[in-house]
Amino acid sequence: MNSFLSMGGIVARLTVGAALVGMAAVASVAQASVEKGSAKVVAVYGSVEVSVDGSTWTSAQRGETLREGARIRTADAAALDLDLGRNGSLLRILQDSSVALTALSYQQTGVETIVNTQIDLEAGRVAGHVRKLSAASKYEIRTPKVLAAVRGTRYEVSSEGDVVVAEGSVVVVSYQEDGTLLTRVVNGAEAFSPVSGNVDVASDQALADIGGSASSVPGIVALPGLQGKLFDDGTSVDRVLLPVAVHVSRSQPSDAGYSTGGE
Repeated sequence: MNSFLSMGGIVARLTVGAALVGMAAVASVAQASVEKGSAKVVAVYGSVEVSVDGSTWTSAQRGETLREGARIRTADAAALDLDLGRNGSLLRILQDSSVALTALSYQQTGVETIVNTQIDLEAGRVAGHVRKLSAASKYEIRTPKVLAAVRGTRYEVSSEGDVVVAEGSVVVVSYQEDGTLLTRVVNGAEAFSPVSGNVDVASDQALADIGGSASSVPGIVALPGLQGKLFDDGTSVDRVLLPVAVHVSRSQPSDAGYSTGGE
């Protein structure tokens, strides 16, 4: 079966961001040089590996910089936080995930910054906080089942095609078994199911898992030291939630199994 990780030309023609680009923006882009972006590892929890060539893997280290083409894989009960800088704020790669940073570039037109970010999610889940982007920008998460075009948003996407949005909006293009494409807009506090093809109100647990509320859902780990680095909605959220099978108390020592930012 075809997928959004292999559809190539079809996806290129259907990229949602392209439909939003006006003629004035195109002219401006043509005059601006394309710069390569980067992603900085700001926190590591558990066993996480990275590869710059697709074959050699090393343990992820807080503070290291990843470039376009890098791959990341997380083990059970592990996670990695990336600061994408100009390419869209922050990305969390959750447990049992495999991700490729397929495109990380940007253009400074003198009027705005136009970014091109493509995250290929081959397995698992990612969550993120993307600041408001310019109309000509493109921030896409591609899975075997869907293409998710993200605007200014807090979201979570799974490789199976489930999309949850805490705030902002995500345009989802879902590849159907009969070869057709289904397009849906998922707004804040909504969720898309690739099985039904419907957009419904997101559950409290789904929103809590991406920092949508301060929740006491069983089976979550508090990650101290990540305050304000991800899902910062201007409130006094004092933790970022990582769903795992074991509950760890918020009084957990700060050196228990993870590395975070700080002096």
